[in-house]
Amino acid sequence: MMRALFSGVSGLRNHQIQMDVIGNNIANVNTVGFKSSRALFQELLSQTLKTASGPAEGKGGTNPQQVGLGMRISSIDNIFTQGNLMSTERKTDLGIQGSGFFILSDGESKYYTRAGSFDFDKEGNLVNLSNGYKVQGYMADDKGELGKVLEDITIDFQQRLPASATTQASFVGNLNSEVEPTYAASTTLLTKLFDKYGNPMNLHIGDTITFSGSVGGTDLSTVTDNSYTITENSSLSDLAYALQTAIREASGGSETVMVKDDGSLQVTAGSAAITGLKMECSGKTEFNSFGNIGDIAADAQGSTEKSRSTDYTTFVTTYDSLGTARIMTFLFAKDTEPGVSNTWNWQAIVPYDEANPPTGDTGSLTFNPDGSLASVSTTQITFDPDGANVGADEMKVYLNFGTINKFNGITQFASDFSATLKEQNGYPSGSLDDIAIDDAGVITGIFTNGINRTLAQVAIANFSNPEGLSKVGDNFYQQTLNSGSAQIGAPGTGTRGIISPSSLEMSNVDLAKSFTEIIIAQRGFQVNARVITAADQILQELVNIKR
Repeated sequence: MMRALFSGVSGLRNHQIQMDVIGNNIANVNTVGFKSSRALFQELLSQTLKTASGPAEGKGGTNPQQVGLGMRISSIDNIFTQGNLMSTERKTDLGIQGSGFFILSDGESKYYTRAGSFDFDKEGNLVNLSNGYKVQGYMADDKGELGKVLEDITIDFQQRLPASATTQASFVGNLNSEVEPTYAASTTLLTKLFDKYGNPMNLHIGDTITFSGSVGGTDLSTVTDNSYTITENSSLSDLAYALQTAIREASGGSETVMVKDDGSLQVTAGSAAITGLKMECSGKTEFNSFGNIGDIAADAQGSTEKSRSTDYTTFVTTYDSLGTARIMTFLFAKDTEPGVSNTWNWQAIVPYDEANPPTGDTGSLTFNPDGSLASVSTTQITFDPDGANVGADEMKVYLNFGTINKFNGITQFASDFSATLKEQNGYPSGSLDDIAIDDAGVITGIFTNGINRTLAQVAIANFSNPEGLSKVGDNFYQQTLNSGSAQIGAPGTGTRGIISPSSLEMSNVDLAKSFTEIIIAQRGFQVNARVITAADQILQELVNIKR
């Protein structure tokens, strides 16, 4: 009878523990990241009254006779099923979709949690809101490359991103194969002048055009105004006026120089003949051919070759080493020289100091019959935007017009012009304006200059046996001998889940199931209490027998 009493007591005690577990689950029904538990029972050692016997001498075997001694808790298990994710609209609230735990540190020990209610403190540390423990992850260097050492995630919200000079510019779009040549006008700038075939004359600010020949026997080299220096706003009409001034100074007459509709300069002689008239600029082959006028009889006319302006213009914003925007103007003209087909010439107008003109600022693009890019003659422009040893560094910009025999850059089809900048890698300086966190846990800084840069990445830990973790309060767990070592890495790698930004994982407590378990635990407690009561009544009868 004493066995029944002790069995009933063990049932009462352990059903009370089961009720405690259920009560804790229900209490945490709205606790972020909470994982419910369950209590499982097992019987205690049984007292054997008679052992089992085997068949022998014509008799069958008998089973053992045993009386149980009650029950005990076999295990209290954590249930790590996925909880629903609740949107919070706070960018530093993080949930985990899948397996794994956030890692936090108090400076000495590591803790693990599914509750991602985080925020930044005044020093930029990403911390747990309840106790200030720091979230662990990987920090990025100045180039946005993530490290491999687990450390506190700290973001400097006062940081500035230094300017970066443009070193690469890529293009995309179309050049119209059916374009008709565009001839130069009186207002066409000399720095944007092409010859009659569409080859850039490549005149620069500061270049000097020298006039030679004679007028009525007077050599132009002897006159005061026998040259013209190109300025930023020098046009074809300005050149015509300068040539006219030199000729009139030599002759004292009223000779005229005018710009014709085909982009040529027409020289009308006066009463004196003009012989060997030329305009030359050092090293400019196309211009020197254009400026070779030759002999003009008295009261007759002579002309330069035709000249053209750009068929298409596009603008590219680049940045120097100080972050100053530098506009590069790209001029395209189709090459119409006999024997040349599917070729476009280009010239880039860039800012530069007159003493240091740019190099590589002209080139050509040749296309295949199917419109794809066949060859590129120049791939890098070098220029100093504000003079040697002054201000920003010299700029070297690599030009990418596309892949040869592909259609991923500049093409030539019988359709509208659309050639434009695809991307360039320079930017001005900027300050950190905001952050964003993606499903890989990467914290990206959004700067005021429009650049996004990786700042850090939240790490995730997984365990071979997460149910072996020990609860230490505050929704935290710690590693135990049976949980296995933490397998730490980036979200979404291995068996680790992904991050759900701006959300929190809700408790996985099932209320309907919990209420059912309450009824079961209550009935178990009641019937065990009844066993004790009945055993007590039987013992009372034994006492009464003695009376």
